[in-house]
Amino acid sequence: MFSNTVKAIRGALLDIRQVVTNPAQLEDNLRYVSDGLLIIDQGKVAWHGRWEDGNDMLPEGLRICDYRGKLVVPGFVDTHIHYPQMEIIGAYGEQLLEWLNTYVFPTEQKYGNKRYASEMSGLFVNELLKNGTTTAMVFCSVHPESVDALFEECDRRNMRMIAGKVMMDRNAPDALLDTPESSYQDSRRLLKKWHKRNRLLYAITPRFAPTSSPEQLEKAMALREEFPDAYVQTHLSENLNEIEWVKSLTP
Repeated sequence: MFSNTVKAIRGALLDIRQVVTNPAQLEDNLRYVSDGLLIIDQGKVAWHGRWEDGNDMLPEGLRICDYRGKLVVPGFVDTHIHYPQMEIIGAYGEQLLEWLNTYVFPTEQKYGNKRYASEMSGLFVNELLKNGTTTAMVFCSVHPESVDALFEECDRRNMRMIAGKVMMDRNAPDALLDTPESSYQDSRRLLKKWHKRNRLLYAITPRFAPTSSPEQLEKAMALREEFPDAYVQTHLSENLNEIEWVKSLTP
């Protein structure tokens, strides 16, 4: 019935039966089994239910991973995270724009070095997995090398990951600026290389309105039209000063 890679986990199981788009539907779709059995075969869930209903189907002599007294849940999904910012966690909490200029932009300049980006990608993925996060939607830096480094690490571990190169052609240090055309070409190359490769997906990633010119945003739109199944991520209205800045740039 099962392959020789089958794995069985016993414990309290909690999951959500289906994709929920309305928070009011969440409670009705929660599924809890106080003494449950989870059977994983060839990396996929083969059976899920009560221990008493499923233990007879297990191969004789199979070692059971016994987590009774603990809660077993599916991996968490982080829908917004910047992997180059991992090393500045805990940096002094200034306002958004000052924080970007003082901490974020200087740190992100390091990620043009592929070796450094690869090292930090490994640390970043370790932290995700250590905290139960198995899927994330990630901002890389403006450097294509940072995207290659992250996707290579996630592909090696067979992780589901959505990520993209930041598009940013104004209002940032010169070392972090691209151009509308270079951001289009770099993103297009990365899309063709990584999108839907194994469990990886690409996100078109203009950082936010103040750091992308209208011409660059048009290039982002062109990418979306060319790759309609790609994801898109950005930032919007995070801070009052930012909102006023956007208004002044796009009256």
